[in-house]
Amino acid sequence: MTRTELRSLVPLFLLMVCVSPTLAIAAPQDESQADSPGLLKPLVDHFRVSNDCALCHSQSPRANAMRNAMGDDVSPYGLWSATMMGNAFRDPYFQAQMQKETLTRGEAVQVLCLRCHTPMAYHHRVMNGEKPPRLADLFDDRLAQDGVSCTMCHQITAEGLGEERTFSGRPVMGKERKIFGPFENPATGPMRMHVKYTPTHAPHVQTSALCATCHTLSTAHAGKVFPEQSPYLEWRNSEFNDEQGATATSKTCQQCHMPKTGPTRMARNPAGVDFLIDVREDFRAHAFVGGNSFMLDLLRENRDQLGVTAEPAALARMAAASRRQLGEDTVKMSIRDAEVEEGVLTFDTVIENLTGHKFPTGYPSRRAWLRVQVRRGRQVLFETGAYDDEGRILYVRDELAQPHRSRVEKPSDVVIYEMVAEDPEGKPTTHLTKMTRKHKDNRLLPRGWRRNGPHLDETAPVGLGNDVDFVDGRDKVHFHVPIEGDGNGIRIVAWLYYQSVPPAWVDALRDVDAEACRDFVKMYDAASKAPETVAVVAQFVQASK
Repeated sequence: MTRTELRSLVPLFLLMVCVSPTLAIAAPQDESQADSPGLLKPLVDHFRVSNDCALCHSQSPRANAMRNAMGDDVSPYGLWSATMMGNAFRDPYFQAQMQKETLTRGEAVQVLCLRCHTPMAYHHRVMNGEKPPRLADLFDDRLAQDGVSCTMCHQITAEGLGEERTFSGRPVMGKERKIFGPFENPATGPMRMHVKYTPTHAPHVQTSALCATCHTLSTAHAGKVFPEQSPYLEWRNSEFNDEQGATATSKTCQQCHMPKTGPTRMARNPAGVDFLIDVREDFRAHAFVGGNSFMLDLLRENRDQLGVTAEPAALARMAAASRRQLGEDTVKMSIRDAEVEEGVLTFDTVIENLTGHKFPTGYPSRRAWLRVQVRRGRQVLFETGAYDDEGRILYVRDELAQPHRSRVEKPSDVVIYEMVAEDPEGKPTTHLTKMTRKHKDNRLLPRGWRRNGPHLDETAPVGLGNDVDFVDGRDKVHFHVPIEGDGNGIRIVAWLYYQSVPPAWVDALRDVDAEACRDFVKMYDAASKAPETVAVVAQFVQASK
């Protein structure tokens, strides 16, 4: 046993000797012990549920560990429990969409969904020689309720990472009860004693390829494989890629989506006081900050119905972090070359993608669009991309049939960045299991994307026409707006909006005869449908000479 391990066991020994028996067993260790209110039952098996990990990896008011400089809780459990990862199974949109797909394709399709939304429940059964689970089996399953949890991600081995065989929720799981982490020389004693895992230094947990096991997803219909979600492949074909060696522009998924917290200890004593373990300088928050603030709000607003264990304040904090990332780290927008000539205002909007993948990316429903106003004082002379209270874009009749636009001349010329897929009949579809080819994919490319780069079939834009201004990392849109008079007093305002769940995708659930669909539609209808503002910019037009 190392000196570090010995130091870490001293407080635990004192705890066992000095505190009351009630305090010593406050966190139950098996099914025969009392449940902790609001937490999931632990399971002694290959996987353990998150409240077993919370015994040491949650924040305590009597410990300094896992706090940032402001004193905020940055513990793995405290942050993760309020994320979409922690609520991957409870996500009502996921359950509604899966029931819709089940009615179309049968229960067999659920395996693909559950491998990533309930990975511990799936791998538990498969590793024990059982059949993969079905949705109906999982509502009382403790492993399923834990979503994408601690002992899932931290037991993925390095074998096959970055290869197609591990995509679509098929990582190679370890069988030696090793918990892989990024830090060298971890203290092993407490974890081995309490949950019978051995902390093990493993650099592969810091690679994008680890995330790729679920964030690269293909479906198949009528013999055709369709790249439903490909952020990892997009990242590979970008200047953010570090797999051939790190560069000045390289960034992994974790570096963007798991922000640094500042130096801290990453665990505390089960009694709630600090362990004598090393302070880690590069400790990263298990916040998994993405763009799905809408769903985080929905989880908070329907917390009791959905069985969400995270506190409302924690969910609100995570939604705020999502909005902050969308608004500060996602795109940069500018208005250029504005002038009035012969009664026509011309200008360009330039949108630069700051992310290491397409924007939007991931789940096919996600879209961003451009709203532009031309004003003279309080008078709106021209507007495109405005929306109503239901989150629908004005002047757009069919939201799944909008072409890519490089030039805007009238209000109905709305610039929408999205992926629209076709079914076997060539019609736009929201059925994931019917998608056979891309009808449109003009999502903003990452910087450094190349036509001779990797994964061209999965990442190439579709439906651009002859737009030469849509290039890696940015798009330029040309506006030609008729106006009366000269450019005096004219101001241009542009917004880039984002929706993770557009109305057209919800409309496709409204007539589905399934409880999960009805429940989600009811929650959606009661929620605010205002899109997220990713960027806003304004500029006055130079007066005509």
